[in-house]
Amino acid sequence: MSSSPPQKNMVITGCSTGFGRVTAVHMAQLGWRVFATVRNEEDLESLRAEATRLHCQEHLVPMLCDITDEEQVGSLRRVVSEAIPLLDALVNNAGTAFAAPIELVELEDLRQQFEINVVAHVGMTQAFLPLLKEARGTIINISSVSGLYSAPVLGPYAASKYALEALSDALRIELAHFGVQVVVVEPGSSATQIWATSRQRAAKLDKYRDGPYGPLLERTEQFTSHAAKHGFAPELVAETIEKILSSARPQTRYLVPVREGRMLFARRFMSDRMWDKQVRKLLRW
Repeated sequence: MSSSPPQKNMVITGCSTGFGRVTAVHMAQLGWRVFATVRNEEDLESLRAEATRLHCQEHLVPMLCDITDEEQVGSLRRVVSEAIPLLDALVNNAGTAFAAPIELVELEDLRQQFEINVVAHVGMTQAFLPLLKEARGTIINISSVSGLYSAPVLGPYAASKYALEALSDALRIELAHFGVQVVVVEPGSSATQIWATSRQRAAKLDKYRDGPYGPLLERTEQFTSHAAKHGFAPELVAETIEKILSSARPQTRYLVPVREGRMLFARRFMSDRMWDKQVRKLLRW
């Protein structure tokens, strides 16, 4: 009699909305046991209700965890390690966006940008590496096309994603010795909550809208709002993660959607001054 394949297990952060939530549900429906982190009780109950509605509640385990809090991350690690012997995948998805011209960004906001998008991911990775090594598992870091080229006003966010790209490159080589793979997913614009939250935070910049940066702030907001509204469906990230975890030898990076490669190609082969000229023309700045 043939035995059933062993249960696959994953931890994914930032599952209140967007890529994290869609991916958590998607992988649970495929039979993975998914420990999905959220930051408040309301989101916890909402995710539980969705799992029940979609009949995947046996596989989806919503967990409260602020990944910037070391004690909460330690508690999460203990709960997960007591529940499962091996961890096949860690998806560092949680993220936020602070948008402002560099001259105007508040330094505390800049620190928070890096704390959430960079430092917390390192903390999660360190916490779960023992389980990942035992399973010879996979770490998937959710970056962004903003980790490949920057833009005015989005500099703080892009800088955090550049940092995540650099850390992923180092980690990929360091962990190859242990059989742990590191993959970066680089989504373009999508209709997720991150930019709505960013626009709410940008309200503190309203006092500058009558000043010299006013036109740039307005046009950048129009551009990002349009791009998000007409962006790709978040399900494409979930499908990409499924593809990565189904492959014995995945690529090291995945652009989502693939058409984002056109912009990357343009950036790589344009001089800095030519790129700057095109961006300034687009933003009329």
